Amino acid sequence: MILFNGVRHKNNEAFTLTEIMVVIFLSLLLIVALYDLFMYSFKGVRAGKNKLGNLQDAAITMEHIKVDIKGAYLKKSNIKGQEIDGESLIKTGDGVLEFASLVYDQNGDERLVKTVYNFDKSTGTLIKTEEGGPTRTFAAGKIKNFVTRLVKIGNISYVDTTLKVEAENKQKVELRSAIFPKDVQAVNKHWIPNPF
Repeated sequence: MILFNGVRHKNNEAFTLTEIMVVIFLSLLLIVALYDLFMYSFKGVRAGKNKLGNLQDAAITMEHIKVDIKGAYLKKSNIKGQEIDGESLIKTGDGVLEFASLVYDQNGDERLVKTVYNFDKSTGTLIKTEEGGPTRTFAAGKIKNFVTRLVKIGNISYVDTTLKVEAENKQKVELRSAIFPKDVQAVNKHWIPNPF
């Protein structure tokens, strides 16, 4: 307290402009740091969501391919009096998979139905066409690579399939599977496919 002319006056303490400016500057720094942390977390969540979506697209596509290949006809036999080697009907390679499946028509007669998977690199889409059936597309715009290869080990044949899916934020997923037709009964449980 200060005395002026015998009267007591309280010393009014107030913030100076400099102090207020320092507090505002420090508050802005804190807000910017929190915003950056939030945006970094948000980008991480979005990248994880995109990767999970890519994994789901790749897994669904691979599962359809597995189901179809398990129904592929790779044996030699007579169909309607004509000897057919099912293995000669399969075509594998970069962006393509063609094979035949043995089906029975309404009369109970055996016939082969051709199934084709083609990878359209310009659209990033895997397209499945089946003789007498609908056309189906998989992971439109996301597939970056599709490679199949018929591998024979002794009298066992399988299709080595690689599928690479990539979308936003460069979240890549690559699945590789050795798919055995259903007529392959026993395979060594410790078997590991050779890499490319």
